[in-house]
Amino acid sequence: MTHLAFDQIPVPDRAAKPRRTGLTMMIDWGIPLAQQADIIASQGHLVDKAKVAGGIPRFMPRELLLEKLAAYNAANISTANGGLFTELALAQGTFDALLREMADVGFASVEVSENLQPLSAMDKTNAVRHAKQSYGLDVLGEVGRKEGEMTDDEIMEDVEIYLNAGVSSVYLEANELFDGDHARDGLIRRLAESFPPEALIFELPVDVLPGITKAIKHKTASQLVATLGTEVNLANVEHDEIYLLECLRRGVAGDTRHAAGAFRLAGIGA
Repeated sequence: MTHLAFDQIPVPDRAAKPRRTGLTMMIDWGIPLAQQADIIASQGHLVDKAKVAGGIPRFMPRELLLEKLAAYNAANISTANGGLFTELALAQGTFDALLREMADVGFASVEVSENLQPLSAMDKTNAVRHAKQSYGLDVLGEVGRKEGEMTDDEIMEDVEIYLNAGVSSVYLEANELFDGDHARDGLIRRLAESFPPEALIFELPVDVLPGITKAIKHKTASQLVATLGTEVNLANVEHDEIYLLECLRRGVAGDTRHAAGAFRLAGIGA
């Protein structure tokens, strides 16, 4: 167990790794190996999953990718690809080849999504079961599209389809839940009340998309923690946002809305 500094200052406890709730998924846009090693050494105890985003694995030297994934796995950080890369393989008819290579290089999980190409319930189920049964890969389903165009009922149904197919967790696309200052609060609460917390991973918006800033992303994370608590699972966290997110989870950041956070427990905030 990691011995943290300033342990004389009490903050709310939460489960150490490995855990099923309160997960933090870090997004990896091709972080160099030396920098990755520093990140793991300094904050690996706070990171549960790492996603090598988009089609980036396709352009990495294979030996480098092997080393990258091995380093994450050694730090008890579960690895996954990005769903867009899976979508390309499904469209090309190369899904089996993708799964074989993912298993060979050391990915723990494959993400199945439909940002660019809709998938039927049967397509999703077949993809999930093939990855699990043929290659022993864990599967993460993503519900929602970058354009944010699904109804509440469609999202609820899609989550059920993925869970029934056997995924370990479902990513919830940020653009379906948040649009600038507007949040679909009713949907967020409905999801949290309908499914176990370990089944859902709420994505934060990535700031490579138009109009997304770190301030918007921080506000989104603050709102999710304030609404759903310390143990909400969050994804798409940049490596330089890991510590700030942990402050949010424990209620040590400036936002005092988190009822179980350190400031509120110390009598500060409403």
